[in-house]
Amino acid sequence: MTARPIIIDCDPGVDDAVMLMMALASPALDVRAITTVAGNVPLRLTSRNARMMCQIMDRPDVPVFAGCPRPILREPVTAEHFHGDSGIAGLEPFDPDTPLAAGHAVTHLVDTLRGAAPGEYTIVVTGPLTNVAAAIVMAPDIARGIDQLIIMGGADSEGGNITPTAEFNIFADPHAAAVVLDSGIPATLLSLDVTHQVRAEPERLEPLRALPGARPAIMVQLLEAANVLEARWKEGRMTPMHDPSTIAYLLAPHLFESRKATVSVDTTEGDHFGQTRLSAAAEGPHTWVTKADADGFFTLIEGLVTAS
Repeated sequence: MTARPIIIDCDPGVDDAVMLMMALASPALDVRAITTVAGNVPLRLTSRNARMMCQIMDRPDVPVFAGCPRPILREPVTAEHFHGDSGIAGLEPFDPDTPLAAGHAVTHLVDTLRGAAPGEYTIVVTGPLTNVAAAIVMAPDIARGIDQLIIMGGADSEGGNITPTAEFNIFADPHAAAVVLDSGIPATLLSLDVTHQVRAEPERLEPLRALPGARPAIMVQLLEAANVLEARWKEGRMTPMHDPSTIAYLLAPHLFESRKATVSVDTTEGDHFGQTRLSAAAEGPHTWVTKADADGFFTLIEGLVTAS
């Protein structure tokens, strides 16, 4: 089977780190590049953290391009209170051997997608959508090279995790999210509605803890650190698998249920700033994922780290 070409746009982040481990371990995914954006922590840290994960996974072949250091319009917002000052709680930071790739992430997206065959690339986005929006504004024709966008972002029935109504990735740059969702490019959104169904409960980590090798141990370290932070802020609850849901969806869509919708973003300053809203109609350009099989999700992760 031919591996699916993907570009990952991210802001590592503990859950981004788990997501990158999954993606870089999978033979079904051809990770052509990682682009980084300011989000969970500032750009210099997200760019370092992405390269750290490439080194941990022995993937120096995957270039990491630094992108936008701030949102389009709003003041920057970060999440060190959850992800730790380094951005990757649970791991000791280090300076990766492989430097950043030359050039800007947005330029790389434009050049790559303009040169792609129709629908060649899947773009996985697990941070604010600043880079992707900038690329679309700069070169709307890049839509031709995109099969679909897989986005971790938004919330509806679950409410927000940064405000009562807004999810962090969308809230961090709602204007960028509006550009992307209005672009007409097919997009699947894995929001808090579904990621809150898949949590790193201790019993789900036991099979990972029993696996030999450094990478399962690193995965457990990351998830246990995230559990400590989540429990501190969310009344003892375990961490949801936010960003890893994007890779799980690509690799095992049968673990999920979804519906078609048109998703919009509130960009008006006020109580609902950054809120995603779903149309009532049963059609639309977006796929809103509604349910996930949590046990199947962790079985998938166990298989990936075992194979790596």
